[in-house]
Amino acid sequence: MKVWQKYFVPLKAINLGFGGDRTEHVLWRLDHLPVLKKAPKGAVLLIGTNNICWGSDTPKQAAEGVQAIARKLKEIYPEMKVLVLGVLPRRRNLDHPHRKQIIELNSYLPELLKGMKGVSFRDIGPAFLDGKGFLSEEMMPDTTHSSEMGHEVWEKAIAPDLKKVLGE
Repeated sequence: MKVWQKYFVPLKAINLGFGGDRTEHVLWRLDHLPVLKKAPKGAVLLIGTNNICWGSDTPKQAAEGVQAIARKLKEIYPEMKVLVLGVLPRRRNLDHPHRKQIIELNSYLPELLKGMKGVSFRDIGPAFLDGKGFLSEEMMPDTTHSSEMGHEVWEKAIAPDLKKVLGE
């Protein structure tokens, strides 16, 4: 993807996201993969959408899973900064049940992450929506996965936070 090549490859970033991932999958990998010899400067964590919507978790359970991942990352790499992103909007309209679950999940994260040293939270979801909360096809053609335009919006929304995480 052009956006990844343009903005993230120069930062020596790696994408460890997998389609269909749930919080418990990430926790399992953190428990079973070897620890890196050199800790990363930072991590951007976006997870939880597959735990709700068609998943089996309540929004609160999914938010607690996000908290557990942030805690585990800090346990493994205490000096690493972690930027937790709110789950991005799904479905076109604000009144869709999936959208309501995402809003609820995101509402728990600031409190669950509060006080965790080196962990910050940012909800960039509103940047994907128009003034009435509508998610356009240009942003997410399938209402779940960002288009190139959506990835541009995403990069611009987190760029200031990435600079802080990387100490720039």
